[in-house]
Amino acid sequence: MNALHGTPPVPGESCKLITCVIPDNGSDLTLLKALRAGKSVIRANSSHCYGSSILAEARTKPGKLPEPILARLIEILVPEAEADDVFDFVCQNAGIDQLGGGIVFQCPAPFVTPYALPDGVPDEVG
Repeated sequence: MNALHGTPPVPGESCKLITCVIPDNGSDLTLLKALRAGKSVIRANSSHCYGSSILAEARTKPGKLPEPILARLIEILVPEAEADDVFDFVCQNAGIDQLGGGIVFQCPAPFVTPYALPDGVPDEVG
């Protein structure tokens, strides 16, 4: 019980947020499937975003930005103890090492409540 408010404490765990921005070519679904199958990661999502590379060759007028391209933003929550292993897994499976492959980074996540999926839940990325 929380002595201040008389409520039980909320369970939580220390996690890291791994963020990955990759091209919008379907590789996000491949990565999400690999994370679930290879690392049992169930807290991950992919969404659309716009990106532009500072390394891309773009001709623009002075003071103007290059046209953005459609990309995918993948966010993965993992327990802190597993973060480095999952980070390496993402780097190996997301095509980051290829030209225009994207970027991946990790940072501490805010307070996270753990959960588990019940048995028999089908893959959402299928």
